[in-house]
Amino acid sequence: MGKSWLSYEQQVDLLKKRGLEVRDPDSAVEFLSRVNYYRASGYFRYWQRQPGAGDNRFIEGANFEKVRQLYEAEQALVLVCDEVLHPIEVLLRTRFAHHYAEHVSAIGAFAHGEGFTQPRDPDDELVQEYVLRNLDRSKETFVAHYRDEIKVGNHYSPDAYARMPIWVAVEAFSFGSLSRLIEASAESGVLDSLAGSMSVSRKTLPSQVRSFVYLRNRIAHCAKLWNHSVLDVPGLLPNIATRAKKNYRPFTDHSIYKIFVALDDVATKTGIADSWLAHKVEPILQENRLLAQGIASPAKYGQFARDLLI
Repeated sequence: MGKSWLSYEQQVDLLKKRGLEVRDPDSAVEFLSRVNYYRASGYFRYWQRQPGAGDNRFIEGANFEKVRQLYEAEQALVLVCDEVLHPIEVLLRTRFAHHYAEHVSAIGAFAHGEGFTQPRDPDDELVQEYVLRNLDRSKETFVAHYRDEIKVGNHYSPDAYARMPIWVAVEAFSFGSLSRLIEASAESGVLDSLAGSMSVSRKTLPSQVRSFVYLRNRIAHCAKLWNHSVLDVPGLLPNIATRAKKNYRPFTDHSIYKIFVALDDVATKTGIADSWLAHKVEPILQENRLLAQGIASPAKYGQFARDLLI
């Protein structure tokens, strides 16, 4: 059966018909005019009986205001994430370029894959291909200034970037491409110098950067963080994980909270923020136990603690 268009008022009526308590219909209409019903349904389903089986009726005691408070608390959490994600990304770009120039070459070598450990599988893309794609499609004036018109078919040749310094190129890399370069730079000594300059573990830094990219991408696409099971899990030294669990709260391996712990450690050691987790994240979570549980220990709907929902 096809879906029908519903006005915002009709969307609220549908929720009420399914058993959701709505104390202030006007406020609910205003909320759904800003937050797509489909987006909100990702939260609603935790209060529904069996949404996977098509039973969208709400459990007894479910109310709209609780869902709205959860969503708005999560948005507050998103805002404080950017306070450390953005400066950490800029720092990583800066330090990577500095140490790559120190250990490998200042000019052009990155386009030929110098200083990077290539994948073992011959079917996998070479590391520099990620870089070249970023540079080829860039419309930035600074890229065009250093790019020569040397092409192979419809694409620029690596030789087109023979004059480009790494500290110029790195500003055109996506965060994901930068993460791949960092991970592939161990044998050339770049990773060691990068981690050392940040006072963080060389062993865990690559996976942490991957997780930062993962979190930033979810935030950039306005994706849900609550009850999301993370795919790119950051590595944490045992003492850091133990201290966070003792001082703040327990968390599972695939939780968003584990990324927060890694962010806090990097931000603190690099001087970007002082106790970000304690001063910015925890106050939000302590105000909303429902949000905190889904951030620290994600669960599927039907498996979430009912006493927190009602």
